[in-house]
Amino acid sequence: MKSKLKNRVLFLGILAAFLVAFAVWYKITYEMEVVQSKAIHSPNLTTKVLVATQGSGFKDAVVTNIFNFYKKDSVYIKAIDVSQLPQVDSSKYNVIVILHTWEYGKPPAAVLEFIENNSERKHKMIVYATSGAGNNKIEGIDAMAGESILENASDVSDAILLKMESMIN
Repeated sequence: MKSKLKNRVLFLGILAAFLVAFAVWYKITYEMEVVQSKAIHSPNLTTKVLVATQGSGFKDAVVTNIFNFYKKDSVYIKAIDVSQLPQVDSSKYNVIVILHTWEYGKPPAAVLEFIENNSERKHKMIVYATSGAGNNKIEGIDAMAGESILENASDVSDAILLKMESMIN
């Protein structure tokens, strides 16, 4: 009897260790990098755009395309990490672009918190979620979704810029 109990405890211990190791590996492998804030043009301009993103090759390419598109226009654009969203005063921006990944079956908590706390400004938000399947997106908001494939960054940028232009004009 004691032998069976010992075996069960040993099995549960090994299983728990495996699950912890898997969770650590998954986080290290798939966790998004923190993005350093950057901006173009003067914050005194009338039109202001906030881009909240996470560090990945795909998202970096989309942000670069947005910055390049407005390089010669009178539009202030600031890019921040999504973790900074809860500290943002959304009323200061004409358009807010949020690029996030789907983590552990849901969007990052900071993204959800920001959207919930700024529900009256959802019409000024463009939300793009990346996930393995490419179809996960936040309920109750006009959002886009896709896989994080670098070759698609230009098409995704174009779709976001089209929405941005209609909101700005």
